[in-house]
Amino acid sequence: MIIDCHTHNNPRPGVPSIVDVSGRGDFVFGQEVMFSVGIHPKYITDDWEGALIEVAKAAAHSNCVAIGECGLDKFADAPLSLQEKVLESQIVLARDFAKPLIIHCVRLYSYVIHLLRKRSFQNPVVFHGYNGNPDTTAQLLKMPNVYFSFSESTFATPETSGAKSLPLIPVSRILTETDCDSTADLSITIQKIAEKKQIEASSLQQSIYENFMRIIGDKQAH
Repeated sequence: MIIDCHTHNNPRPGVPSIVDVSGRGDFVFGQEVMFSVGIHPKYITDDWEGALIEVAKAAAHSNCVAIGECGLDKFADAPLSLQEKVLESQIVLARDFAKPLIIHCVRLYSYVIHLLRKRSFQNPVVFHGYNGNPDTTAQLLKMPNVYFSFSESTFATPETSGAKSLPLIPVSRILTETDCDSTADLSITIQKIAEKKQIEASSLQQSIYENFMRIIGDKQAH
């Protein structure tokens, strides 16, 4: 079964998905859809503490399976010190709610790693749209709770850092996503990953599904 571990679109029929509902006023929390919620580093405001309260309210919902996307972004407007404060608050929130984290990270991986270790975060951590270089990947692989999620954009060119790092990443740590692309074909993403890993696409697809189920725990995949 194909899975979509991070999307900003409505879930596709028959595809277990985690919908990021952060900032989506149109989302109906009563519907049977797995979702994540968090404060994206590019959308941090002066009232981030009020936003965090709203995230906590949503996190209490039975269908909330992860906190995020949250993280650090070198090109976000908010100062890095504030981004770190907001991320650390969400790491604590995810720990308190016993939920995984979905991380957005742009060129600040070492800072994210520091905060995860500082808070001794043990729940699964998904680096979505992963584009870390091989050295960063080696550091993250030392953390047994870290997973790496890829989309079609990873393979837009053969020279992306994420594509170069794929050979280092065990199949047991790989996930797939569509992110913002409503036209993305997850089967193509799986095929591209399988080619990099030199394995059968069908075997990879099954492993990705098992990884996804491990992350969401006993939550039924709708």
